[in-house]
Amino acid sequence: MIRLRPKKSLLIFSLDKNITQFLYDTIHEVIGHEVKMFALSSGQKPKSKINPDLIMLSNESVRQEALSLFPNTPILLPKRIITCFNLEKLLRLPKNHKVLLVNHPRAATEDTIESLINFGIDHLCYIPYWIDKEIDINGINTAVSPGMTHLVPKGIKNVIDIGPRTISIHSFLRLLIALELDLEYLEIFANSYHNLLIESSRKLTTALDRSEILRKHMEIIFDEFDDGIVSVNEYEQIDRVNTSVIKLLNIDRGNLVTRSIEEVIGGFDKLADLVEDSHSGGRSAGIYSHNKRKILINKIPVIGSKKNSHIYTFREIERIQKIEEHVRIKLSEKGYVTKYDYSDIWSKSEKFQALLDKARNFAKTEMNILITGESGTGKELFAHSIHRNSPRRDGHFVPVNFAGLSESLIESELFGYEDGAFTGAKRGGKIGLFEQAHGGTIFLDEIGDTPLNVQSRLLRVIQEKEVMRVSGSKIVPVNVRVIAATNKNINEAIANNKFREDLYYRINTLTIKIPPLRDRKEDLIYIINKYLKSKYKIEKRMSQDVIDCILAYDWPGNIRELINTAEYICFSSEAKMEIELGHLPDNIKAHYENSLKERQQGDDRAFDRISRNLSTGKYTNEMICQFLAILTQRKNAVCGRNTIQKEMLKNNFFFTEGNMKKILKTLRLAGLITVGKTKQGTVITPEGEKFLTYRQL
Repeated sequence: MIRLRPKKSLLIFSLDKNITQFLYDTIHEVIGHEVKMFALSSGQKPKSKINPDLIMLSNESVRQEALSLFPNTPILLPKRIITCFNLEKLLRLPKNHKVLLVNHPRAATEDTIESLINFGIDHLCYIPYWIDKEIDINGINTAVSPGMTHLVPKGIKNVIDIGPRTISIHSFLRLLIALELDLEYLEIFANSYHNLLIESSRKLTTALDRSEILRKHMEIIFDEFDDGIVSVNEYEQIDRVNTSVIKLLNIDRGNLVTRSIEEVIGGFDKLADLVEDSHSGGRSAGIYSHNKRKILINKIPVIGSKKNSHIYTFREIERIQKIEEHVRIKLSEKGYVTKYDYSDIWSKSEKFQALLDKARNFAKTEMNILITGESGTGKELFAHSIHRNSPRRDGHFVPVNFAGLSESLIESELFGYEDGAFTGAKRGGKIGLFEQAHGGTIFLDEIGDTPLNVQSRLLRVIQEKEVMRVSGSKIVPVNVRVIAATNKNINEAIANNKFREDLYYRINTLTIKIPPLRDRKEDLIYIINKYLKSKYKIEKRMSQDVIDCILAYDWPGNIRELINTAEYICFSSEAKMEIELGHLPDNIKAHYENSLKERQQGDDRAFDRISRNLSTGKYTNEMICQFLAILTQRKNAVCGRNTIQKEMLKNNFFFTEGNMKKILKTLRLAGLITVGKTKQGTVITPEGEKFLTYRQL
């Protein structure tokens, strides 16, 4: 069963209920199916308890009221712009005609006047008006308002509604990012606004018969956009262009207007069709090359126009890539960045340091890397560190854990899916993890758990550097470096037909094999001490029993188990300056105690055998113990044969020179003593001390 992430919620908060409803409808039309939307106006209280993820205000004046209702909710204050609705009615008004500009509050009123003047409608005498402003309306018979006509004072007959101010395209981008929505919705919103502008411009053309003032306004409207825009009439002739397209194509305005659009674009080299005309109701898109620049050209029908007219947008691919880079930065806030570096991998082992040096060298390349090792050895830390120090460090780092994904979800997560691909699919489809990793690194963790049916698609993506979404027909190129990791024996999986051999060779360009912790025991105490110091700022001694216990354990859980043990030690020994055996987890202590018992039992059996062998001759156990006791007492002094003979005689044991040589040889062969030259004397060994203790018990 596919689980969809919970919908985010958005609250529209405005000073006026009409504006609230307009903004609500505008946004709901594009993303209403993706978010829960609520609307409130100033002075209203929510009818039910709501907890929005984001509040969008109409203007600054309602910020404090919104904060008083939802003090911890992020707020978005968008830039609002006029929609050009009914502007032709304003242009019909005579020069210096007095117009009451009605809006609320004062700042919004003044912004509206400024916007109209910037659009070139500067021939009128604007008189600002907002709620509670005292004003004499004598001599004023016309009022203009952006959707606030209900505030027009009584007595003014001619009221022109130029439509509520909508939010800018950039503000809508900020809204999508804040709600973590697919940026493809920006295109829908932008196209809607483009259509609105173009249709408004055509109305101006009809109303003023291509007058000079119309030309001025058309240029201002078109020049609002960074994208190049070309308006084409029903005869496929260019009738309007903006400054951006002139700069982009490096063609004079006079050489564009009245020319056939096909004649202009026909001189470009077509590189690829993205959307074909026959599949999209007259809309098309393609990538072209012109003057060594790659350009994305969209053909958009003007919806609502009675004539067969279109607009064309021209976007330089390089500029799109810069926008994509901005989006990547925003996506990095979702976690598609590395968390670890080489400094987070702790070891004082020379062999392990050599492995880190190898990883540093591999990081400098663009090659795919396979990291192998038991669970808990730190494969993910290596993957993060390699990406962070690679040429792709500024791109995304997208981790995928195959062990944590159900088989039914793997393909849709990796490759994405189109709208309606399956029951429960997100409307509009979803971009896959490979596409999100474009320009960066994808980390395929536990790749040994990949189902065979997915392995074939995975091989194609890695080999051909292109992906096709589930239920899709469009090929999307992806530039991704692959770092894979597994704790499984891939060669064994290949032999058992559970892993594709060709996929293995694709991901196994460079290999890093991380050794288990039991093979680098010199790191055990070092890592525990470093962890306690770095996380808790504490330093503690360890008893010899604790050190022996830690070194005797095999650590099947590797670093993960060792860090858990360090946490346990930290809190179990909280009031102590020395870590004792009782401060270790029970399973580790039990392992140590069992190993001690087994070793002791082995020693006992060995000592019994030695004792039997020694006592078979004329040397009694009492004599042997006395002999070893003398060596123990004189451990720090040179102990020659003569000295031992004298000490033995004091205890009523007489040895001739020959007897002395024989017993020294017997004990030396048993490993209980070492016999040096004259000046070095005879020394009891650690095994001899253990044997003496054993016989005295």
